[in-house]
Amino acid sequence: MPDVSAAISNLQSRWQKLPDLDRARAVYAIHCAGTSLRALAKELNCSPSLLRHLLTALQAPREDRLLARRGEITTNELVRRAKAAEAQRVAEHHAQEARKGCRVICDWLVAEGIPGSYGEPIVTEARRLLAVAESNRKLPKHAASPNVPVARIIQQCKPVEPEPENAERISWIARWLARWAFYSMPDSDVRLQAIDLAFEKQWTR
Repeated sequence: MPDVSAAISNLQSRWQKLPDLDRARAVYAIHCAGTSLRALAKELNCSPSLLRHLLTALQAPREDRLLARRGEITTNELVRRAKAAEAQRVAEHHAQEARKGCRVICDWLVAEGIPGSYGEPIVTEARRLLAVAESNRKLPKHAASPNVPVARIIQQCKPVEPEPENAERISWIARWLARWAFYSMPDSDVRLQAIDLAFEKQWTR
């Protein structure tokens, strides 16, 4: 594409004079237009890792980018802050999803008529089953489609054997919970947090 070629030529001529953030913006625009970082790095006579480094810096919070433009922090520090900010965003998203998962677990236990005194060992056993399966690499390869309602996932994961009336009922329900928790919460961190929160909730209901 002529426009991309012109943009690359323009960046080549200005590369040594540009501040890192301006380099990053130019790289981002060219990359979004369809040029791979490997190909662009070859044109700029640098490494693809340097271009990835610059693009990471571009994701830093605005206030940190302003500090970098004023020369108060280095590009390396900007990258460190960008990664820290991204990790914080991921952690907050996981916590939010875990709270949602916890509510679903607790509502399900109530709907199944499970009192809190039984909910605690059920959640504990489900957590153990998932941990053992993950450790032994026995978890299923695929989770459910995100478009499948959780209620449907729960029903489809119900054990085929009849629900026992004796002490085995706790183990039976725990297996059910472990199955649908896995399929409805494919991220292991979210799933673990949700189950831990649900365990704590059993003490208060």
